[in-house]
Amino acid sequence: MNDREKSILVVDDSEIFLTYISMTLKRMGYDKIIPANNGVDALELVTLLIPDVVLLDVDMPQMDGITTLRQIKENKKTSKIPVIMISSTDDAEKVEECNRLGCLGYLMKPIKITELNETLVQCISYAGGQKRKLLRTTFDKQVTVTHGRIKKEHHAVSLSEGGIFIRKINPFPVGTEVEVTLQLKEDKNLIMRGKVIYVKCISGDFFKIVPGMAIEFKDVNNENSKMLKQYIVELLTKDIIEIQEEPVIAKER
Repeated sequence: MNDREKSILVVDDSEIFLTYISMTLKRMGYDKIIPANNGVDALELVTLLIPDVVLLDVDMPQMDGITTLRQIKENKKTSKIPVIMISSTDDAEKVEECNRLGCLGYLMKPIKITELNETLVQCISYAGGQKRKLLRTTFDKQVTVTHGRIKKEHHAVSLSEGGIFIRKINPFPVGTEVEVTLQLKEDKNLIMRGKVIYVKCISGDFFKIVPGMAIEFKDVNNENSKMLKQYIVELLTKDIIEIQEEPVIAKER
């Protein structure tokens, strides 16, 4: 599905916001994050780079977000680029004006990760028009994979609500059924049944996709689904929420 890396231009006059939202987006699997701290620079970058999405702060001292949005939409070269507006104030007039100008979303600070993901899903398509609907994160941890009666530790690369990618030089064949055990806490594990749906052997661009296998989770009940989503949200945000100097990422309940 990742036919090419998607680029996101993030525009905000706060360096703290730019830092933490960029960290979060990278963890979500978006590798090309382009920061800008004012509307003037944003217009130059959006015209030069044609990003897939723009995250644009409404309230900036040097060319505010609404003026920047208007100029993006008036330029034929950039008018079709999806723009998501971000603001710390719920001003009905500003929301209405942004919607009139054609923004595809309006998010409030601090940002809720689930809302950010849902809005990005509306804006970004992959090969064949596919959407990456499920929340995902980079996942640099050991997991236990059970195949038949054999249990073995493997290193994971990424985790989503729908599955996991595990590093393995000799991956199991597509269609192989396995169980994956995730250690959520020291005293709590989550066991997910799944099936191998994609394998990557040692060939091509080794550093872009490491050898391994993608496992799709199957027959996930509501309780496990809720636990998995909560775990992913915590992986994406917990450390940022604990250290952020201003409200950038919101704690979800």
